[in-house]
Amino acid sequence: MSQKIGNHFAPDRREAIYTTSFSMSSNGNLIVSGETSLPEAKLALFSSLEGLEIHLVDSLVLLPEQQMGDKIWGLVNLSVVNLRSHPKHSAELVSQAIMGTPVKILNQKNSWCQIQTPDKYIAWVDKAALNLRTKEQMMNWRNARRVVCLPHFQIAKDIKGQETITDIVAGSILEVKEERANYLLLNLPDERSIRLNKADCIDFDLWKSKEVKEPSILTQVAKEFMGRPYLWGGTSSKGVDCSGFVKSVYFMNGIIIARDASLQFLHGETISPEQGFEKLVEGDLVFFGRKAGDGKSQKVTHVGMYIKDGEFIHSSGRVKINSFDPEAENFSNYRTVSWLGGRKILNRLGEEGIVKVSEHPWY
Repeated sequence: MSQKIGNHFAPDRREAIYTTSFSMSSNGNLIVSGETSLPEAKLALFSSLEGLEIHLVDSLVLLPEQQMGDKIWGLVNLSVVNLRSHPKHSAELVSQAIMGTPVKILNQKNSWCQIQTPDKYIAWVDKAALNLRTKEQMMNWRNARRVVCLPHFQIAKDIKGQETITDIVAGSILEVKEERANYLLLNLPDERSIRLNKADCIDFDLWKSKEVKEPSILTQVAKEFMGRPYLWGGTSSKGVDCSGFVKSVYFMNGIIIARDASLQFLHGETISPEQGFEKLVEGDLVFFGRKAGDGKSQKVTHVGMYIKDGEFIHSSGRVKINSFDPEAENFSNYRTVSWLGGRKILNRLGEEGIVKVSEHPWY
């Protein structure tokens, strides 16, 4: 029963935590142990156990634990922070988060925090990379005047424009402290202050309310990444992996999609390989990997974004453009034969795994 509940509420450990174990106490009580990030999963489990007519001992921890206090939220405090599979620097780099990203703190272990990002991804990050906040402090942040930084990379100086304070990447969200004629004084999450030219920022409320009326804007943003190095786990303009690349392109247009290619493959309107490449339109995600057969199941290993005229842009070695057209100079036979289909995103906004920033409660 527990496994069935886990499969229903937490089908992927990258986006939800659900681990359980059972044991009998010396006096015949059933001890339910483990941890979960899903209140609804815990409720379903204990509801299913009520019919056993045995006394239950609840040792199943609902994350975040009460002992963590009221600061169970945080803002990323550095330009780009590395998210790890386990709480140590030598663990696999599974993702990244950029400055101003709101996160939920699920657990703490020594100097590490287990967090969940707005796209539901769960990973560990060095606590020094976060500015921990209460629910009330997060509400104040949401109500404050904020801006989104536009340049892919720049050095930010202090309010006098003299000393370097930090670097900034595209998509960073910062609070406005004061407005001057040609520049803004901004507060980093830990209250350090910097100045940026107005031309390098866009008002957050204006940015999040924009509609992607023409998919060509996605192509425009995607091409700004051309030549950027491939980085396993990368999701910033400093370096991207394949799914981090398309995720960043969509985020810069106010849309949050799932983190990994195999997760992205689960959302959006399906374009099957049988329908052919001609059904693809600009902005569609295109997926590649191992096709089912010879006793093996299908496996998604790569993703890119379709442009037009048979071309797609993706991060493979570097961000580049390849074609499905055998006559084209940039034709990729390897990608063409491993094509698993596409997913339309723009016509499925608001569905599971495709959320506008303007509709996400954490922003």
